[in-house]
Amino acid sequence: MRGNDFVQVSYFSKIPFRYRLSSLLFSICLLVLITIFLDSLLTGGLQTLLLLLFFFALVQIIKKWIVSKREFNLSPFNKLKRFISANKLYEEETREVGANQNGNPRREKIVVNSAYFLYMVTDDELIIRAWKKADKFSDKANSYDTLLSALFGLELYKKYDDIQYCDYVFELVNDQRIVLGNESLTLLNSDVIQLTSKIKWELGKPPHALIVGGTGSGKTYLVNTLILDYLRKGAELFVADPKSADLALIGRLVNKEHTATTENEIAKLLREASDEMEKRYRKLFTDENSFGKTWKDFSGMKPLVVVIDEYAALSSVSSPKTLKEINSYLTSLILKGRQSGIEICMIMQRPDANILAGNLRDQFGVRIGLGNMTDEGRKMLFGSVDMKYKSVNEIGGGFVMIDGQHNAPVYFESPLVPKDFDFIEELRKIRDKNPDSTP
Repeated sequence: MRGNDFVQVSYFSKIPFRYRLSSLLFSICLLVLITIFLDSLLTGGLQTLLLLLFFFALVQIIKKWIVSKREFNLSPFNKLKRFISANKLYEEETREVGANQNGNPRREKIVVNSAYFLYMVTDDELIIRAWKKADKFSDKANSYDTLLSALFGLELYKKYDDIQYCDYVFELVNDQRIVLGNESLTLLNSDVIQLTSKIKWELGKPPHALIVGGTGSGKTYLVNTLILDYLRKGAELFVADPKSADLALIGRLVNKEHTATTENEIAKLLREASDEMEKRYRKLFTDENSFGKTWKDFSGMKPLVVVIDEYAALSSVSSPKTLKEINSYLTSLILKGRQSGIEICMIMQRPDANILAGNLRDQFGVRIGLGNMTDEGRKMLFGSVDMKYKSVNEIGGGFVMIDGQHNAPVYFESPLVPKDFDFIEELRKIRDKNPDSTP
């Protein structure tokens, strides 16, 4: 049942002949006829040998049919066929089908319409497509999350709701949590940011990351691992930490000149990042040869990542004048930074609209919500999404939505930091390999 094409299933779908009892009986009859024919040509000991071969072939045919029948009973085809019948996803009409012995019309219920499903099995995913045909089943096509999960015993990984169909994607191979220090699951020599063994994005495609979560949700560990990944890729790091806590310490270890904690320092830092952005535009994108290009198309250009911690705290303590300046630079960097290689990584406890305007929040291509957020908080972060969120029990667990990859949040667990992992030592090693870092 594996292949690259969708297989259609409806109430009208027939069980393939090779899985029916009639196929077994046909095979046995064919074997008997062949044996009788050969027996008429043989004599003596050859007939005994033929009889032994007959029983051996008979056992093999029955055994193979039983195994294939068992596999078929567990196949998506059979499960979906039973799913349609069990949930009455079909329409019936009473029609005359002849006359009875008394000459009166004989009526029977005839199935005239059915919900249609398609499925495809890949190496690591099972995709179930509920087809929308503008009939009574179309409204239900995007509401089978729980039922299909129960049917296949698999957790829903992704869901794509299109005008003509709704795809339900189930994982056959589980996503793996990255463990810091395990280089086999990281892509050190590329622009790819690896969040889990399956979830990743290319630096700048999409741009900007927004990380939201309450105290104890694992935000700090996730941001620290992202910083290591940014630095491994040669990124220049700007750090704004209004709490002057661990993130500020990391920033000073990398480059103290690009680390800010007070409102005025942060305004200055963002102004410097904005000036660098404008400088890159003047240098790289002034002639017709630069049409359609980004910073990656020019040799020697490196990304610049601005990490801003607890933007809400910054907004609450800054004077109106300074906050206006900060917001002006931040808006410019978010809206214009992608082409010039400027990335914003913002950390917040809650993405309230009065702190971060909705039009700016929508510019973050990577949105991550850690822990058990409120429905309102998730709606602000991910928008209105038709899905049920599972309870998050792991520190560092949450949901992520990446533009161009997901149209609904997917569950993940951020990289695990072992107790014996020395983050500061690893940071120093990366810093010392980067000649542009000046502690």
